[in-house]
Amino acid sequence: MNIKKIALTAGMLLSVLAAPAQGQSSAYQPGVTQDGVAYWLPKTMITVTVTARKQTFKPGEFSRYAERYLRLSDVKDKAEEVWTITDVQISTAGVPDKENLYTLAFPAKGNRPYFELTNDGVISAVNVRRKEQPAQSVQAPAPKQVKKVNPQEYMTEEILMASSTAKMAELTAKEIYNIRESRNNITRGQADFVPTDGESLKFMLESLTAQETALLTLFSGTNETEDVTFTINVTPDEALNKQILFRFSSKLGVLPIDNLAGEPVWIDLTDRKMSDNYTMDPDQQKKLQAAKSKKEASFLYYRLPGRAALRIYNNRTTFLEQEIQIAQFGNVETISSSIMGKMADTKITFDTTTGAVLTIE
Repeated sequence: MNIKKIALTAGMLLSVLAAPAQGQSSAYQPGVTQDGVAYWLPKTMITVTVTARKQTFKPGEFSRYAERYLRLSDVKDKAEEVWTITDVQISTAGVPDKENLYTLAFPAKGNRPYFELTNDGVISAVNVRRKEQPAQSVQAPAPKQVKKVNPQEYMTEEILMASSTAKMAELTAKEIYNIRESRNNITRGQADFVPTDGESLKFMLESLTAQETALLTLFSGTNETEDVTFTINVTPDEALNKQILFRFSSKLGVLPIDNLAGEPVWIDLTDRKMSDNYTMDPDQQKKLQAAKSKKEASFLYYRLPGRAALRIYNNRTTFLEQEIQIAQFGNVETISSSIMGKMADTKITFDTTTGAVLTIE
């Protein structure tokens, strides 16, 4: 995430003014103003990444003759597409909470703490130059290239010159039987010619197998597999109970919630502080006690994030269960101006996803 660094002139009489996000005659944007700085507190956005596998079947040109010539039963003669969900993952990110915009007023004289905001205007740090980390590009493994074999490359002249599809199927089946017989003769040592070294023998057997497999697809058909990734963003204002996240069809894949051709996949988000077994993280509790202050002496606003139990599921399967920190399920707290010290050089860093205080030095 790119960080926008804003240097401010400020003294020990810094004050905080809560600026409502609604009711403004014009949009009030975060950043430096004539009187101070304005910043958002973050809201936690949940990004759901769904990986679905598409399997496409194409019937073979000779599928209707598979039983007659090769004794292959249950061979499908119609194309079909089948989707399955193979993976569901989540990640979280901070977005501006448009109902929590604050301004920090400062006098013209005094020491100069500086502030860092994200490009969206969410507060990131005070008196800390957080190193701007380049985005980590995850190098996905290159998909394995599977060479598509054209079965016609292994058809003999007699097969290609046949006068009907039925005749072509009959001759192709005979060619398959000939390939099998040749391979059997080689493995039994009964062939007229058998390579003397192992590598040549292996190559010959693999070549015969490839020919047989290619010609068999003319009867049994082919299957192609593709993994497709979809993302859905959710920014909840309250707990969710069986809210439709997306719909899914085994024939059509991932669908929007208004497409009734798919069955619903739901998301539950339970506020853990409403649960009997909820306990606050000890580290967060210490930070809360260190940063609490009287409002009249407040310096900065920040989030004490809440916890939520997340579940993604349908009628048959639970795809994901996870507990996460979420800014909007917590409280807005304040940091006292006295914590800045006489030199106004106290260092504070914030979690730009949950709004929590990470460090105070």
